[in-house]
Amino acid sequence: MTSHHGKPGLEPMAEADLSPEIREMLGQWVFNLHKTLAYSEKSLERWMPFAKHILQDNTLSVRDREIAILRVGWNCRSPYEWGMHEGVARSVGFTDKDLEAICVGKDSDNWTESEASIIAAVDDLHSQSTISDESWAKLKPHFSKQQLVDMVYLIGQFHMISIMLNAMRTPLEDNVASMPQDKPHFTRA
Repeated sequence: MTSHHGKPGLEPMAEADLSPEIREMLGQWVFNLHKTLAYSEKSLERWMPFAKHILQDNTLSVRDREIAILRVGWNCRSPYEWGMHEGVARSVGFTDKDLEAICVGKDSDNWTESEASIIAAVDDLHSQSTISDESWAKLKPHFSKQQLVDMVYLIGQFHMISIMLNAMRTPLEDNVASMPQDKPHFTRA
């Protein structure tokens, strides 16, 4: 089992070595990410409800969430994050053009104004750890205050996970694609 950075920093636990409580909590989410985080069982138990809420139950549309998550994965150069969410994005209608536009950034002509503002917010948080006045001005007409808070939580959560995945060199899941630079139709930003 190898990762994008070579040998895993921490080899994911074998599924049989997960505690019954962790197996029950994870349900269908028994991925290399979770099998690695399971070395810190209490932290995983406390993090999972938040992670599931941010991923599935926040007020942003699925499309808006996936735009943000994929751009975070791209900015962090996290093959695992990109690969897992490329599959999710495709399952909700993303096309090759959409995925290429994630790599190009906010200036791609593929985006609506609201979608470009999400990309700008992700880029600001990645490069400056804040959202610029210019990006706030572009976000506010399109999103409620609750959505804006949820967006910052989402971006922060997936930035943290991308860093963890990269640092621990978490191996890609079987049949999950790596970063777009491995595909000739993508443009490297």
